[in-house]
Amino acid sequence: MIVAGAWAAIHLRAAAGAGADGRDALARARSDVAGRRLDEASRELAAARRSFDRMAADLHRLGPLLPVARRVPFVRLQVGYAEALADAGRLLARSGEEGVAAATPILRPSGAGDGAAGALVALRRADDHLRRSTACIDAAAARLRPFARDRLVGPLGRARSALARDLPDAAEQVGSAERGLRALLAFAGDSGPRRYLVFSQNPDEVRPTGGYLGSYGVLAAADGRLVLERYDSIESWYGTHPRAVVPPERAALPLRVPSPPMRQTIANANASAEWPAATRLAMDLWRQGGEAPVDGALAVTPEFLARLLSVLGPLQVPAFGDIVTAENLLERLDYHTHLEGSRLNDPNRKQFLTALAPAVLHRLLDARSAQWADIASALAAGFSRREAMAWTTDAGVNQALAEHRWDGALPVIGGDFFFDAEFAYKAKNGRGLHRTFDHHVVLRPDGSGVVTTTVTIENTRPFSAGGLQNLDSASYLTIYGPAGAALDPASDPPAADEEPVARHPAAAWLRSAAPLGSTTLTVTWQAPRLAAREADGSLTYSLWWMHLPAHAGDVLRLRVDLPRGWRWRGAGPPAGARLDDDVVGSWSAARS
Repeated sequence: MIVAGAWAAIHLRAAAGAGADGRDALARARSDVAGRRLDEASRELAAARRSFDRMAADLHRLGPLLPVARRVPFVRLQVGYAEALADAGRLLARSGEEGVAAATPILRPSGAGDGAAGALVALRRADDHLRRSTACIDAAAARLRPFARDRLVGPLGRARSALARDLPDAAEQVGSAERGLRALLAFAGDSGPRRYLVFSQNPDEVRPTGGYLGSYGVLAAADGRLVLERYDSIESWYGTHPRAVVPPERAALPLRVPSPPMRQTIANANASAEWPAATRLAMDLWRQGGEAPVDGALAVTPEFLARLLSVLGPLQVPAFGDIVTAENLLERLDYHTHLEGSRLNDPNRKQFLTALAPAVLHRLLDARSAQWADIASALAAGFSRREAMAWTTDAGVNQALAEHRWDGALPVIGGDFFFDAEFAYKAKNGRGLHRTFDHHVVLRPDGSGVVTTTVTIENTRPFSAGGLQNLDSASYLTIYGPAGAALDPASDPPAADEEPVARHPAAAWLRSAAPLGSTTLTVTWQAPRLAAREADGSLTYSLWWMHLPAHAGDVLRLRVDLPRGWRWRGAGPPAGARLDDDVVGSWSAARS
């Protein structure tokens, strides 16, 4: 038994070396897939498979001593895990090959055809491969599970530690991709017909989700065929459906505060902070108007349309004699909707948008297969920055949207949090408003703290009465703070108390900045759980700052004061950041 153990140790070392080579090749393959280098990924996966085959061969070289080694009390664990690792490694290599095969129909489409129908064929192929990839990862995890608590030494112990980190990440990545593909297929009507409302938001009229819902359409999806059934100004709908309203006494608070209070139409369904709530209200008003039921709603901003045109190319809008590009879309939209339309006092000034938005969507639905990968990247970037958001009645679709934070919902998180959900009254000056947030955090040793934020809103444009463009910046600002926090009396007196959303408390203030002027607001929260107290006594301060979608130029100035005698481990929070995107981070502090 001693001789068998010694001989087994020699071959185990060789086998472990082969296994390490296989793990390294798998890691390189994952990086290649992320970088769209499919040929390189395939070569690395082939190398990984050869390494794990070599690992199994090294073990089999024990020959007749292998059964004996399996009975030596300590050695048998090492041999058993090495055999399991070789099997699992080959399964993971196979999973990677299926992952490459899943990416291929999207990154290198062939034979699927162009447009939405061709994309559906490619997505179905990718979904089949991802299902098999997931099955391989599950099988690999099952093969290794019996050894989770055994004492392993040397390279085999390190291999198990590495897999304990990497295998769940790989499973989550593939699982998330699979759920996302299934959701996309369901959204496209692969499992039955679907109909969605499509809204274009106007950031010049600020709303919590981005902007006023200035135009609408109906997108029908069935078996991968997507058709934009209609598209028009929002006024053309609520003007002809006068009973589809929320009465003033039940409207969102931004519409109840003015005197006299206002009814809430579908155009202001997004008066509250979250897109899922806005969708449910819009769908309800849609039904009240006698329309056929829909299965959800999608909102886009002009920035999102410009992002798509950066891939799809210039677009002609013949009725207006314009060629619109990604670079000039915002300028041409502002010209036709605000400048020219206001100058002519044109009641149909939104016709440019109602011609442009569906033209971009039609171009998207007819896109060539060679553009799919870049379109996917543009869509993901736009949704990630909340230039677009969606919510549906399908639980699977919503799960995938929520996983990627594409549903426009506030995150359910602890730590420090801030969101300025604004509702502008009348003026169309949203792109000319720049906000500076001076955010001062004072932490206590138990993780509680005080957060004071001074909001300065600058109205950078001159007075303009035409079309009520810039009389002032009268707005209803709902400020959401850290979960569990209470508003401190040191805050400016609020105009209203808002209901918490995702456990984040809220209050609202009315503010107005004159043309070329500014206004300020100070909000202070007492937060009982601003930082997490770790087992070693350290504190982890985390911040999630949600930017206002489709608004550029806002700035965060951050100051975090630690308790006396504490210091940051490494770099602390940044002193400032642009708020063109969310600011998310965590930093650790300990006693000096």
